[in-house]
Amino acid sequence: MKYFVFNKTSDYERGYGEYMAYHSTGLSVKEDCMGRASFWSRILDSVSDGNRWHRLTCNVPGAENAIVRISLYTSDELVFEEGDKTLDLKKVLRSEQLSLSRKKEICRPFLRKQLPLTPDILLHGLTGRYLWFLLEVYPQGTGQTEIGNFMIFFPAESWTANLPELYRRDADSDSFLDRFLAIFQSIYDDISMQIKEFVNCLAPRAAGKDLLYLLAAWMDVEEPHMWTERQLRYLLSHTKEFFEARGTARGIELFVELYTGELPFVIECQDWEAFRDSYGGLYTRLYKDEPYSVTVLIREECIPTYKEHQALLRMLEQVGPVQMEICMVVLKPYIFADGYSYLGVNSVLGQYEGATLGSGSRMDFAAISDE
Repeated sequence: MKYFVFNKTSDYERGYGEYMAYHSTGLSVKEDCMGRASFWSRILDSVSDGNRWHRLTCNVPGAENAIVRISLYTSDELVFEEGDKTLDLKKVLRSEQLSLSRKKEICRPFLRKQLPLTPDILLHGLTGRYLWFLLEVYPQGTGQTEIGNFMIFFPAESWTANLPELYRRDADSDSFLDRFLAIFQSIYDDISMQIKEFVNCLAPRAAGKDLLYLLAAWMDVEEPHMWTERQLRYLLSHTKEFFEARGTARGIELFVELYTGELPFVIECQDWEAFRDSYGGLYTRLYKDEPYSVTVLIREECIPTYKEHQALLRMLEQVGPVQMEICMVVLKPYIFADGYSYLGVNSVLGQYEGATLGSGSRMDFAAISDE
């Protein structure tokens, strides 16, 4: 079964409303509404003359917030004659010069059903290639009025077609048996759609926030709340790449870069082994002289708060190599002799300027120690 769905702001902008605001989730009545708001939908094309429409579902505001009526129209043609004039229904509905009452008068020959809006409406008996609807909203009180998530199903497929011929003798598609079975058919269709679309719910980029954390638990992501929603969606979308590298130096780089937005420096023992006896043992002091250790260098700007510092430490323990000691060093933006100072990373060379007074007052940082 096919369907039209209204799930984007543009779906509503292609219609025409009075005192209506458009959102991705639906419609809402503007505050300056003077008793009644209205909305003409865009014209839906089934691409089949004489199409039998099946069902309309939507979200409906509570009765205490608004009274909403829906008028449903169908036709096989969009251009017709009215007196000596040729009218195009698309232009009529989009016109800002025509009043609501005039549009209703023009569309009256195509009116098929008019009733209070409910979450689920059977459209049995509505035939025609094109379908459009009019919402008339009468706000009640001060509560927010929101209507949306419209879905229109077609073509109508009655369960009576699966019954013996005796039960199919009534050619009227709006017969009691047809409408009675449609109740259970609607329930069946809803369940089938939920099963069919469940796979899409498992996609990290589309999953709701609650399901996102459930997916993280399934993927063994520890402490998922330490990640932002954007980071977590990216991590789950690239699970294979991240978890294949987990427990390696490359894995540390991937996880830290996602968390901080900047690639860290990962120093392993073999990276400086050739310099062990150079510079008076400086490398041995800066980077742990143990084969089962890793030093991770991260700029202070990447983890400016204590909370982020502690979260990154916990994360390194989770993704680092098993039984390896990980030493995290935060690079301060200063130059320290025989310290963690790297040209172009956390220190630069420039012209020296002493303390200055005025609008750009500053005092340079300097420390001299014989230790």
